[in-house]
Amino acid sequence: MKKLLLQIALLTGLMLVLQGCPYGTEVAIDDPSAKIDDKLLGKWEAKNSGDYMYTITKKDDFNYAFEKKGKTSPEATLYTGFISLIDGVKFLNVSEDASSTKTYYLYKMEMSTSGAKITLLPVTENITEKFTAPAELKAFIKKHMGLSFFYSKDKEEYYRAD
Repeated sequence: MKKLLLQIALLTGLMLVLQGCPYGTEVAIDDPSAKIDDKLLGKWEAKNSGDYMYTITKKDDFNYAFEKKGKTSPEATLYTGFISLIDGVKFLNVSEDASSTKTYYLYKMEMSTSGAKITLLPVTENITEKFTAPAELKAFIKKHMGLSFFYSKDKEEYYRAD
């Protein structure tokens, strides 16, 4: 009986850890073409966790550099990302710089009119399709982006910290 309870506890813990993972794909939605929005640049803090600070800077005219840094640790994780527009809806394509294989994580992105809050809705990890070309992925997202179950339930909210 103890073994069964331990297995259930481990499975539950694993489900909680994996719950917030966004969809990862080897191709981005498209090539970076949306110009940098200066309102996104600066320091951001997650609503649910005061453990990390995110700094967004301009990498070039179309790409952002993201630095995720623990408040008590000097080590940082670096990401590169850009915005794709699909029928006026912004999607963030993000990949970790240190990763040996390029994987893009996709989020629907909304910004408050004041520019003080960013909401990210992770595209669900339950997508089983694999895409070899950006046009295929973009068409798939365009077809399904209006469906509520296309996104994970756990939205991520970030507030300006500078």
